[in-house]
Amino acid sequence: MFIPRFLLGKYKNKLKHPNVLRRKSDAIKYDSDEAVKEALCEILTYSVFLIASTIVANASHHLYMFYFNQTLKKLFIGREMETKFGMEVRFEEIVTTLDLWNFLETKFLDDLHGETFTAYRNNEPTRTRKEKTKSFNITEEGYGLNDDQRRLVLRDNILLGPPRLRQIRVKENSCHVNEAFLRYFNSCYREYSYNSEDRRPFFKNTSFYTLSDLKVNPIRGKIRKYYGAGYVRSLTYDRAINEEILQQLKSLKWIDRGTRVVIVEFVLYNANSQMFSNAKILAEMPPVGGLVTSYQFQALKLHSIWSDFDYGVSAASGIFYLMVLHYTFEELGEFISVGLANYFKSMWNLIDITVLLFSYISFAYNIIHPIYMKKIVQKSNNDPNTFWSIDKICFWNLLYVDMMAVCVFLVWIKIFKYISINKTMLQFSITLKKCAKDLFGFAVMFFIVFLAYAQLGLLIFGTSHPDFRSFGISVVTLMRMFLGDFEYELIEKSNHILGPIYFLSYVLFVFFILLNMFLAIINDTYGAVKSEVNSGHSHFGPYLAKLFRYIFCSGCKSHETTVLKSRKRQMQSSGDFQINWNDFAEVNSISGDSFTNGNISPTGGRLRMHVHELIRDFCVKEFYGIFRSSLIANISCIMFLKTQRTITIYEV
Repeated sequence: MFIPRFLLGKYKNKLKHPNVLRRKSDAIKYDSDEAVKEALCEILTYSVFLIASTIVANASHHLYMFYFNQTLKKLFIGREMETKFGMEVRFEEIVTTLDLWNFLETKFLDDLHGETFTAYRNNEPTRTRKEKTKSFNITEEGYGLNDDQRRLVLRDNILLGPPRLRQIRVKENSCHVNEAFLRYFNSCYREYSYNSEDRRPFFKNTSFYTLSDLKVNPIRGKIRKYYGAGYVRSLTYDRAINEEILQQLKSLKWIDRGTRVVIVEFVLYNANSQMFSNAKILAEMPPVGGLVTSYQFQALKLHSIWSDFDYGVSAASGIFYLMVLHYTFEELGEFISVGLANYFKSMWNLIDITVLLFSYISFAYNIIHPIYMKKIVQKSNNDPNTFWSIDKICFWNLLYVDMMAVCVFLVWIKIFKYISINKTMLQFSITLKKCAKDLFGFAVMFFIVFLAYAQLGLLIFGTSHPDFRSFGISVVTLMRMFLGDFEYELIEKSNHILGPIYFLSYVLFVFFILLNMFLAIINDTYGAVKSEVNSGHSHFGPYLAKLFRYIFCSGCKSHETTVLKSRKRQMQSSGDFQINWNDFAEVNSISGDSFTNGNISPTGGRLRMHVHELIRDFCVKEFYGIFRSSLIANISCIMFLKTQRTITIYEV
């Protein structure tokens, strides 16, 4: 890659300073005015980068994405349905294949086709017959509805292709049946795995497809992850035809003992918010029988940060990527100057590399995203009767969101580099650094005990307690218990003998022993760091006060000198030059013996006198009169009073 020589030369000269490596590898030390000046410029620049990166990362989210998903959840999942036996159940509560068919034939079709559009027809503007026969274009504004309004869901959402059913099966006789039960079970179907998946070309009037054929991704349910696409049956936009399709599949016993998951999927587009929703409703069938239901609703924006018409986000994006380019040259110059070994010794360099890498990947994604989505929209308009999957772009969008979340997190974490402005914040950062080794040793011991209790809980309660049904869930349950979130009654009910022993030993060992050890490590290190930090001195506060005084009180000194000269002339005319140096020393916290009491001649060269009251009167009367209620002006005067206790006046 071509890099201008003057840029590398600039950064190489900058990095020749001996304190550069120290500041990159440790917290900034504000031990001189020059260091404070450089750090202040760096903080201001980094603050702009921090704000811009936060805006860019949050641009991938919108509040309406949450409500879009929640609306679909309430519509298809949340409301109850009536079973064949007159019971009211929700989708999460169905347990039999008959309940699943009832859900598909009644509730799902009701929710998909139940909305009428009489209101739309009444409010629709008058159009010619030729305009009504045009295909629906989702990129246009206005109504844009065609005659086939059955594609619409909840009035404002349109289906990108008809919904479809998929089922993933396992091979027949993929396991062994005991001879004593062969007369009851003539075949055996094991749990799902990639090797046991049934891949015959046809199954009961449905064809088998691979993931690449359907352009979908492997899907994860509550039980396991499924790596196949399975057998597919597409539905239509017409409810009557869909009822016939479902009745036919039901009569053929399309869902049987070999079925491991049934997936209902469809894609919606909302024209008002320019968002898509990739909806999947799953019903898993474990080998032990019954149903385990779940669902996935993932909202996706049509535009990226470049194609959206939000000028604020576009401006922030431009600033963000320009600063990424600037930091790239800076890191490259430092890498060339210090070498590979020294460069990777600094933790901040590793954070910088990660942030820059994620930033460039996000730049590429924001270019590809709108191009891909426009192709999907165009294909849907050209062929509205075909299902168009957006699984691929949803997967990459999820990775993009996670990547930007980590990127912004690291950008915010890097603020610790500058927190030595305040003594308390400096103590916090140094404490974490010095106790890192001790905490690592403690973490090893803690996780040994923690994982041992997780395995013990899985073996004791795994078959009866829902919070210990797998090892991963057991770990999460113990973390919740560590924070006080537990249900003791379920633990005792699962095992009357070992349950109480398990709970009491965990609380005693983790809460009362390990937790106090952790606090002791932090407390001892903090005490040592506090004594060290108290002995140091930061130039940041005085330098900032000087800067404020220079900016906001530039006229104070000249006006103050004029006032003192006038006061001196009055004293000369009255002949009263007697100054009580003890009063002067008391105000300035200096011993009165340091001065000599007596008369000072008007022509004595220098006259040192206390002007605290005069400056205060000036700030209150003159400065406040200029700036009125300006808070900055008053603060600046206060800083000036604190730093300028005395002034030197020359004879005039």
